[in-house]
Amino acid sequence: MTHTTYDELSKKMKEVRLLSNCSSILGWDMRTYMPSEGIEQRGEALSTLGKITHVKMTDPQIGKLISQCSGLEKIQQRNVELWKRDYDRETKIPADLVIRLTKQSTKTEGKWYEAKRKQDFGLVKPDLEILLELVKERAQALDAEKPMYDVLLDEYEPKMTAAGINSYFTPLRDGVIKLIKKYQDAVADNPPDISIFDKNIPVDAQKHVSKWIMNFLGLPPNRSRVDEAEHPFTTGYAKDVRITTHYQEDPTAAIYSTFHEGGHALYNLNTPEEHWYTAVGDTVSMGIHESQSRFCENIVGKNPTFLKNFYPNVVQKYMPAFQSVDTDTFIKSVNAIIPSKIRIYADEVTYNLHIILRFEIEQDLIAGKISVAELPSIWNDKMEKYLGMKIENDAEGVLQDTHWYAGLFGYFPTYALGNIYNSQMLATMKTSIPNWEEQLASGDFSKIRNWLVSNVHNKGSLYDPIDLMEKICNQPPDTKYFLDYLNEKYRSIYNL
Repeated sequence: MTHTTYDELSKKMKEVRLLSNCSSILGWDMRTYMPSEGIEQRGEALSTLGKITHVKMTDPQIGKLISQCSGLEKIQQRNVELWKRDYDRETKIPADLVIRLTKQSTKTEGKWYEAKRKQDFGLVKPDLEILLELVKERAQALDAEKPMYDVLLDEYEPKMTAAGINSYFTPLRDGVIKLIKKYQDAVADNPPDISIFDKNIPVDAQKHVSKWIMNFLGLPPNRSRVDEAEHPFTTGYAKDVRITTHYQEDPTAAIYSTFHEGGHALYNLNTPEEHWYTAVGDTVSMGIHESQSRFCENIVGKNPTFLKNFYPNVVQKYMPAFQSVDTDTFIKSVNAIIPSKIRIYADEVTYNLHIILRFEIEQDLIAGKISVAELPSIWNDKMEKYLGMKIENDAEGVLQDTHWYAGLFGYFPTYALGNIYNSQMLATMKTSIPNWEEQLASGDFSKIRNWLVSNVHNKGSLYDPIDLMEKICNQPPDTKYFLDYLNEKYRSIYNL
């Protein structure tokens, strides 16, 4: 009887997962190819799908089946545990709130595109105010006893709290600021020349490089694709995964967004196939997800040994404008620690200050300590405080990221958690693949990819993120590994 009960439950949960996949593909289309006038219609479609998914997920029969499951194997038990978590969460949220939140997030994201294009936060402010209140209403419905921000964090990084984030971010901030000072002193007389990237490379040439990166990472063309979007993202599941990038005059923007999104895609493609459409067959958290994207972007894509192969054989081949720039200059320039106004184009050191800034702002926003109207000025003040950058317009300030305008409050900290996780994974991987850099030097990513697939991707959601890190690394996450990685890398490139 138990196995029949479990099978019936699995069938119902597969339907929910497939409906969720439909929503993600509609979202992908909205951000890539949908005509701009279709935003309201798409909001109706997504909210209708959201309601159908919510109704199926909150079906009392699911709760009954969950309560009747017993005597299961380990993975089945884990599935039931995660399904119960999701069922308990969804049954606390009124269907009407699901519809209102989906419609408003779609509308607000559409307004964000216009506001960013016109560099005017005021165009999206009223809709963001409405969306923020709906996000808070949802957090209160989920758990009125916990701080709202902790409730939101838990959805992206299970069992994580703001206090837990602070325990990582405090030493991270101090260590990063110390490294920046050492770097600035070391290069004061001969700073890297980032003007080498002002090449106005044709989009077709950049697309060739993006396709090369996808092939290098091992993304099968019959299960993945790359398109263009205003803000790069990845979506999809199992055999249909889609990444986006953004082509600009500086080709490194698209190069590294493709590496980044390609890392996300690898994870989505390599969750355990035998458990697809179950909870265990899904990715475990956004922190682990970002660890994979930023592993590919920085640990691989900006690795000096890798660049000695990639730059002359790929970049210079498809982008002849770089023929006059030698490899060593490119390596030093692409890894330069130079504060940027834009997070996604920041170097891997100051990037962490971008995340800490957002973490501080959204905590205060959710707690009601600051208002939506104050966001631009508070953002600008913190950018000057942390990065010494004077923001000239809203597009390069509070409008640069899509997350808040899509209702994704609590997501940002997972980027820096990803840095902390992946550097510790790297330290562990080195014991299995001590010649990993030699592999990269020869243009071979296969052994590294296989290690990531075996130790991270194939585990799906069998373990919570902190437990997964302990399984991989034999200890909980520790910021020390990331700071050690950064200091070793920059010491070798710039003789710090």
